Amino acid sequence: MSEKTSEKNLTFEQANKKLEETVKVLESGKLNLQESMKVYEEACVLLNFCYKELDKCKGQMQDINERISKLDNMNNLDGELFND
Repeated sequence: MSEKTSEKNLTFEQANKKLEETVKVLESGKLNLQESMKVYEEACVLLNFCYKELDKCKGQMQDINERISKLDNMNNLDGELFND
């Protein structure tokens, strides 16, 4: 991301859309080598940002699943105590 882009607080969706647009520009073959390198660098930064955002969500999902699992285990223990 250029300095102007990095100053913005992009959402995952915005960064992903910009990444898709960047890839299209690179695939068009209309850029010279220097321009391609700048656009490629921006694409790499956007991709890294997207991966980090996905990793955060993955961690949150794991936390939620662990809490649900603990609740299920507690409910199973309660049921076992009352059935004895």
